[in-house]
Amino acid sequence: MTIKDVAALAGVSLGTVSNYLNGTRTVSPDTRARIERAIEVTHFVPNRAVRTLRGNRTHTVGLLVPDAGNPFFTEIARGVEDRARERGDVLVYCDTAGDPERQSLYIRRLAEMRVGGLVISATASMPPDLGDLESVGTPIVVVGGEGMALRTSRVTFDHRLGGELAMRHVLELGHRQILYAGGPGGELVIQARYQGALAALAEYGDAELHRVDATGRSARERGELADEIMAMRPRPTAVLCGNDLIAIAIANKLIRAGRAVPGDVAIVGYDDITDAQLAVVPLTTVRQPAYQIGTSAAELLFERVDDPVTPHREISFAPELIVRDSSGRSPRGMSPGAVPSRG
Repeated sequence: MTIKDVAALAGVSLGTVSNYLNGTRTVSPDTRARIERAIEVTHFVPNRAVRTLRGNRTHTVGLLVPDAGNPFFTEIARGVEDRARERGDVLVYCDTAGDPERQSLYIRRLAEMRVGGLVISATASMPPDLGDLESVGTPIVVVGGEGMALRTSRVTFDHRLGGELAMRHVLELGHRQILYAGGPGGELVIQARYQGALAALAEYGDAELHRVDATGRSARERGELADEIMAMRPRPTAVLCGNDLIAIAIANKLIRAGRAVPGDVAIVGYDDITDAQLAVVPLTTVRQPAYQIGTSAAELLFERVDDPVTPHREISFAPELIVRDSSGRSPRGMSPGAVPSRG
């Protein structure tokens, strides 16, 4: 869509739309509302840099993630940036904090800047018009979004299978009272991991799974889940966590409270960030190769940048269970290797 389409739909002149976009002349509130509605309906992306760039794409790549404080996303960013730098491009790294409005704002502003392309970590609030942005020349690659109907290239990971691997691990150690600890920031994948845990649990007749979620993304808010664990009756003997940051925060607070990990509570994380191996009690976790995910996303993106008619592609990665000290051998009072009976 062009500025002419916006003007026609809003019932104003091209000059009025131009004045609104460039701020060169004040337009009435009613006219402003009609223009903004027309832009929304037509998915028009104004080029605010056109006066200096003359419509050319900039040597920049945008990356949107739901939690920039998570080292997993930092590794993805490093992978994208390394590939971008090889081409002489610069990475613009945006933290949406899981906020749909913030996400939409970043997507539109980056498109207005005429970035070379966008890599976006999938969220439950993924905007439906990503394909429309590609139609105006902004190539997009989505990281995640398994099962979502998106007209883009994507890098996927079997989070459901990862949840199954984590659950099977603690079940085979003999745990029967199990807790799943989730939280905000990447809810889409955390939910998929939870569904995988439920699928594995369904094969056993006498094991129970409960769920709690952190109220925020800070270490304090994640660590507060340890208080809930200690207050539960019966107390869970194993905790599966939506990501490594949740797992490490819970483990640290339990240890400070005098609980033994894994003696009192076994803990399993997800992602295998660097701190997982360096933790006071090295963390059992499900590994996904964040750096390789980033480089793969960049490669898919640059395929589309270099040739916009290149067919969309998908690159998939499989999860791997990494067993360390935090899951231990078996809960107290149960023979090592005991497995709950199957239903």
